[in-house]
Amino acid sequence: MAETTVTRKETPPEVLVSTSVIGVPLLLTAVRCILQYILVPFVLPLIGLGSAFSAQVNLAAGAFGIGLILYNLRRLWPTSWGKRYLVLSLIIIPIIAVSLYFDYQALIGA
Repeated sequence: MAETTVTRKETPPEVLVSTSVIGVPLLLTAVRCILQYILVPFVLPLIGLGSAFSAQVNLAAGAFGIGLILYNLRRLWPTSWGKRYLVLSLIIIPIIAVSLYFDYQALIGA
């Protein structure tokens, strides 16, 4: 049986830089989304903590989300994704702001 030799190609530095720029913020965004869209509306009510912590958790997650978007925008601006992420940010931040407003209203109305 003939042995095959696999040659490894070096990963270009651009790919390594973009992976480090996107990797951690993407992970933090995933954690925030799991918290805000799965844990708060489904898991907390199952264990009887839904009404007590929902608004506070959503307010914290929303504020964290806006901060994370701004951090990502600063990090991605020098890359080819900078302007595309700016457009996405201008769409997402108002949606999060409206969510924060309603969560705040729920918090003070309770």
